[in-house]
Amino acid sequence: MKQKLLALLLMVVMIFGLVGCNQKPVTKEETEETKGKELAEIATEITEPTEVNFWHSMQGDNEEALIALADKFMTENPKIKINLVFQGGYRELFEKLMASAKANQLPTMTQIYSNRLSWYVSKDLVENLNPYIENEAIGLTDEEIADYPALFLDDGIWDGKQYAMPFNKSQMVLYYNVDMFKKAGLEVPKTWEEWKSTAAALTKGDVIGLVFANNLSTDIAPWVKQSGGATMSEKDNVLLFDTPEMKEAVGFLNSLIQDGSARLAGEDKNPNVPFSQGKAAMCVASTSAISRIEKDAVEGLNWFAAPLPGNKTNDQLYYGTNIAVFNTGTPEEKLGAWLFSKFLTSPENTAYFAENTGYVPVRKSAKETEDYKKHLEENPVKAVALESFDIGFQGTRNIGGINALDILGEELDLVFANEKSVDEALKDAQERGTRALEEAKKN
Repeated sequence: MKQKLLALLLMVVMIFGLVGCNQKPVTKEETEETKGKELAEIATEITEPTEVNFWHSMQGDNEEALIALADKFMTENPKIKINLVFQGGYRELFEKLMASAKANQLPTMTQIYSNRLSWYVSKDLVENLNPYIENEAIGLTDEEIADYPALFLDDGIWDGKQYAMPFNKSQMVLYYNVDMFKKAGLEVPKTWEEWKSTAAALTKGDVIGLVFANNLSTDIAPWVKQSGGATMSEKDNVLLFDTPEMKEAVGFLNSLIQDGSARLAGEDKNPNVPFSQGKAAMCVASTSAISRIEKDAVEGLNWFAAPLPGNKTNDQLYYGTNIAVFNTGTPEEKLGAWLFSKFLTSPENTAYFAENTGYVPVRKSAKETEDYKKHLEENPVKAVALESFDIGFQGTRNIGGINALDILGEELDLVFANEKSVDEALKDAQERGTRALEEAKKN
């Protein structure tokens, strides 16, 4: 009896073995082909009424421009309803997004910085937009893709996949009081050395030469890059706070503050505030501050803007958010979100948004549209941010990078208050920031 059972068992094993041997191995090419087919399975037409929830942080003129564009889109696409949901400031928006992700209740799409989006990409919560972009019916042509400045598109790419489209972008620039410069017989500085001497020369009485933002740690990237370095490595996920390049950048900024020719915004909150009041000859701020300077400027203030003075290089920092679509929606909702993203970044619409805000168009050809050409003639300061795309860059996107930069900010405040040396502060920032980076990645 035992022999018969053993024979039967061996027969079953042989049968399954033969079945396994007859199975054709799956090749890498077939795996990629299957993956490609899955990616291609997207909706390409809206046949039923569809709602798209778009979370954002736009306020004032920015929100009004966004509302106008959403209304225009819905008129052209009557089956798609765009629900614009204001979620407070950026940090409040990002906190709500994180809570919604943990509760499996993400909106259809959102406005977001890429250093925040990295986490959602790592958790496979973001829709890969390549199938939409490459689709002949609803996508973009090669010419259209080339019309986006590369630094803006690259900011939304991970592992060759486009997970976000550019939205509200701006450049960090140097605002300067034209009359003060003329009176002192000075030219707009183009190098760090010229900048330092100019700030000192223009610091007189109640007027200080230069004002920086309080959050100098999050804005320090251009000076580090102009020194040949970076704040952190996205590839290796390591901080580069305690480096010669960072020390050179912090040392330069600290020298301006210590000699009294520059200060942080402090209680003014934003550097453009004392500048608008005529109490600062120069300030460093985003081009998104243009409309605020225009509204708040004291009577007779004659001002303009220029790219940041350079050091070893002339790299210029651009920042701002992108639009991402979460993959948790229905195919129709995701299609509606893609179509709205594409609509917002068309030359005409990004030009409209830029015209009515302080942001930069995210398409090169936008400056050739009739309305925007006229707008630039009337507001030439807005053309400054269109001239540095080729030498522009955006910040790194490490998960937890913002937490590490906050710690760097705490250490820099001690340096500027003359309570710590640059070397000591950057060493501590490296150690503390690394722990914050690791903790953020873990969580």
